[in-house]
Amino acid sequence: MKGHDDGVVTYQNIQRMTEQQFDKEWLKWHAKREDKLMSKYGWLSLRSIDWLSDGQEVKIAGFPGKWKQQGNAVSYIPENGKAVTNRWKILTAPKTVVVDSVADVNVEDFDFQGVRAQLIKRIGSDRKFAVRQRDPHSSTKRNFTGLPYFEPDKNWVFPARYIPLKKWEILTTASVLGDLSHNETHIGDLYFSFHDEEYRLVVFQAHNDDSGWLKQDIDGENNIYLDNRQNTQGHGTILFRDLTTGAETYGGGRRIRINISKPQELDYIDFNTAVNLPCAFSSFCTCPFAPSENTLPFKVRVGETTPKVVTN
Repeated sequence: MKGHDDGVVTYQNIQRMTEQQFDKEWLKWHAKREDKLMSKYGWLSLRSIDWLSDGQEVKIAGFPGKWKQQGNAVSYIPENGKAVTNRWKILTAPKTVVVDSVADVNVEDFDFQGVRAQLIKRIGSDRKFAVRQRDPHSSTKRNFTGLPYFEPDKNWVFPARYIPLKKWEILTTASVLGDLSHNETHIGDLYFSFHDEEYRLVVFQAHNDDSGWLKQDIDGENNIYLDNRQNTQGHGTILFRDLTTGAETYGGGRRIRINISKPQELDYIDFNTAVNLPCAFSSFCTCPFAPSENTLPFKVRVGETTPKVVTN
């Protein structure tokens, strides 16, 4: 809905809308949400995830070449006669990347005939690096029939206030994959009231699904891969659970994205914009679960519901 990401709309603006106007704007927002999911390499394009094992050379079905992890280094070895590109160049020799950080990192993309192999690093005791393939013609995309949702309801827009933290902190959350975890950056708290009771929601720094964010080390000689929070300034993410979670809505929780570029101007929360995490659509994701602090003791019956079909 216009304003949910750009900060233009205020609580009073929304209250002045008729129910028909509100519903119309929400449906426009919802259509854009579906378009993004269905984009060429959007979340519905995922078709596989393969975890690498330290010291072993691995060939992944459906993608040419081989992969080898050695500690915090991963090498991609191209296959002769197969034009695999990385950073817009055809690879003619092995490419090795080193990712020393303990973080969620989308490392590099490798493309072959429209299929994208994305090398990622996650936080785990045994599993660290994985390759997941994105296929613009995946079965999940072919079988997608639309996002199910509760009917929009303007009454689920509440006045709120956002309080940024003076010093950001790291909170560890569980993952849909039990042996992994996520270090989420707690950047502030959002407060709202429901039935005369005030609630606090922890706000995390937003994620970015792009690959290949780099910076040079202090000597300017080596590249350092950055985590997947790059280029997300001004955006926060609220992961929450409520009494519909695991019944009518996805069991890992839902997400609301808010614009925090001007914290003093953020004066509402709209639960109609609660969306599913990518893991609701695919088993090839590594989503965090909503933190326990963000468990609401009532049903939030607006926003997206659990997808009826998950096809991989």
